[in-house]
Amino acid sequence: MPTAKTILITGCSSGIGYTTAIELQKRGFNVIATARKVEDVDCLAQEGLTALQLDLADSVSIQQAVKQIIELTDGEIYGLFNNGAFGQPGAVEDLSRDVLRYQFETNVFGTQELEGVNKSV
Repeated sequence: MPTAKTILITGCSSGIGYTTAIELQKRGFNVIATARKVEDVDCLAQEGLTALQLDLADSVSIQQAVKQIIELTDGEIYGLFNNGAFGQPGAVEDLSRDVLRYQFETNVFGTQELEGVNKSV
């Protein structure tokens, strides 16, 4: 059983996710930091974080990460910070269907899938 409360954070390759992961770890939380790109996961691990690959646009990636998270935490997660998301610059009518679909897969469907899995842990 983990002794510190575990917080899962998506989108930790930079910005708010990265800063939050580092700060919460400093405050004694067991942070599981995720990123879409393997090279970003490696950088997070070099920072001393427990780091996993997680692509919110890919259901298989979500399920694999959840399996790893359950193993790492004995199924006990204190909090989920769904930070992984992105925006598309430009007018909606100028964006292709594929670009919008990918954005929805990441920002809406992937986030909802991960939240649903979190509730079952």
